[in-house]
Amino acid sequence: MSASLRAVASAANSGASISCNKPTGTEAGDLLLAFHTADVGTLAAMTTPTGGTTWTLLRQQQWVGGDPGTKVWWKIAGASEPASYGFVQSSNADGVVGIAAVMSAATTTPVSASSASSTSSTSIPSPSITPTGADDLELRWAASKAVIGGALTWTPPATYTERVDRQSNTFTSATLATKQLSSGAASGIQNFTISSATGAHMGLTVAVATMPFHTSKPLVFGQAIQRAAFY
Repeated sequence: MSASLRAVASAANSGASISCNKPTGTEAGDLLLAFHTADVGTLAAMTTPTGGTTWTLLRQQQWVGGDPGTKVWWKIAGASEPASYGFVQSSNADGVVGIAAVMSAATTTPVSASSASSTSSTSIPSPSITPTGADDLELRWAASKAVIGGALTWTPPATYTERVDRQSNTFTSATLATKQLSSGAASGIQNFTISSATGAHMGLTVAVATMPFHTSKPLVFGQAIQRAAFY
């Protein structure tokens, strides 16, 4: 069975912390990916999320010109995961969090890539990535820091399914889209569309590999058992 999306949860908040629910139906052994974007403060303030087994930093991307940006965390869910996870950011930050639970995933570190731009545009690119296998699950996160402010909405790249579209106040806005891959080739730059042009944005791409398939060893009967079966 290919690595596939089980569920997604998201949250947004202005202030020093964000609480995000565990994705519905998460089971022990699922691979959890957490995307956390904040508009201002420091990357150092965006410390390791709390709750359950330990999270590991996969990738971080700052906004062009400074300020924090996005951190992507991952882990394998344990047997006693909490109902929610805690995320920390600077006290004056607006942040968005998205958590994806992936079932039938390999426990190896996912492949990732990121990019950022300060060009004002409604087309927000997320970088190309070469997956581990032809049946990887690809997750793409795009985020924008509204310079003037205003309500923003997102449209995912063609052939991708939107999973998250959240904004904190009229500032930090982010979206998550996924796609079940059918090729091991590089997936190319994919563009999200945002409803109003902003001058600070970024895209992050992650590919989660499928759990290796282990075949059982053939059953070998001992000579005595073979003789007994004969008689």
